[in-house]
Amino acid sequence: MNTSILLAGSAWNEFVSIFTGEFAWLTILFMVVGMILCIIEAIIPGFGIFGIGGILCEVAAVIVNATLCNGSPLQVLILILILTLVTLLIFLLFVRSARFGILGKTAIVENKTTIPKDYGEQDSQKLKDLIGKEGILITECHPIGTVRIGEEVYEVSSKGPIIPKGDVVKVVAVEDNIIYVSKITY
Repeated sequence: MNTSILLAGSAWNEFVSIFTGEFAWLTILFMVVGMILCIIEAIIPGFGIFGIGGILCEVAAVIVNATLCNGSPLQVLILILILTLVTLLIFLLFVRSARFGILGKTAIVENKTTIPKDYGEQDSQKLKDLIGKEGILITECHPIGTVRIGEEVYEVSSKGPIIPKGDVVKVVAVEDNIIYVSKITY
């Protein structure tokens, strides 16, 4: 029993020494920045700069602890476990929040579309009547956007370059219920 108390005390001392010492602030800084970047990556989907930066910061925290802080193998293992558990906890919180919580009610996670519910049922002749008509883009068209023609709003596509929001466009074709527009230059 005395040996188990000594081992537990030794592990606790190793844990505490991760956060105390000459370069411990650098380890903590990398850990915190890594976690913040991972949270940003969870909010902004896609494996991009924030996710890669977060992972690199977490790896840097382990390396700094192992080299500059003269961390023992037990300290490095404890640090890896802490980072893994916190990252997993953040991931699980965001998954739960995306399904049931506040994050699920934001535009980041909502799965809505600008296409009207009856878009597929629209008369193709009505769409073909739009050829030659002009409208103003409500959203940027790269290559898909929305345009207001008269009182109606349509989802349109452009075969050319990106057309900024607010530009005047002309319907040039309708193929398979897809409305194609091009920018009007005066």
